[in-house]
Amino acid sequence: MLWHSRCGLALLIASVQLTPVLSAPVTPAAPAAMIVPFQAAGPNILGTVAVPIKAERFRENLNRARADASSSPVLQHLITPARPLPPLQQLSFVQRAVHASIQWVSDTTEWGQHDYWATASQTLARGAGDMEDRAIVKMQALRALGFNNSDLFLTLARDRVGGPITVLIVRVSGKYYVLDDTGGAPFLAEERRFEFQPVITFGWSGAWVHLRPAAPSAVASATTAFARK
Repeated sequence: MLWHSRCGLALLIASVQLTPVLSAPVTPAAPAAMIVPFQAAGPNILGTVAVPIKAERFRENLNRARADASSSPVLQHLITPARPLPPLQQLSFVQRAVHASIQWVSDTTEWGQHDYWATASQTLARGAGDMEDRAIVKMQALRALGFNNSDLFLTLARDRVGGPITVLIVRVSGKYYVLDDTGGAPFLAEERRFEFQPVITFGWSGAWVHLRPAAPSAVASATTAFARK
């Protein structure tokens, strides 16, 4: 069942790697129709530039991911011990608590679909979910603890060892911390720059594809070109 989940995620990641459209060599590439010239800045992590894109195919999943879960008694019970902790300790607490309380189960088993992002309330009520579902619960838990929406990102990525993965990335004091699906301690993205490759990121203010420009002028040129269209 884990294979089916990763296979579906791999297909989603592959869907943005189409014909290059920027004026300078950049990899991976997003099709021109997906680019959104004017949108909030995304997380430029690990040497990538987060270029805004349309995310229509993810609309329903994202609506569920962003659904407020703060009224869930299960969520409130889960985060109560973390309220007095400083931000970095809250990250660690939520990472441990979610993996201790949410059993891994595939979307096929739980929902009869290959790719269904449940709301945090649904996942908490069932006590089960896959990597996307657990990342969404972490996001909603940290939001309920007072983290800003603008600092919380769901990221589809590649791991050199694990393959396609979904993680929660949290910005704290200008640094990006990764809460992955292993249940291990959160880590700075920069600490695993040779293992972890972000591909697509979703936040409350938009969606971005991570590109690696061959030169600093590449993204500026691309943004100017798309703004004129």
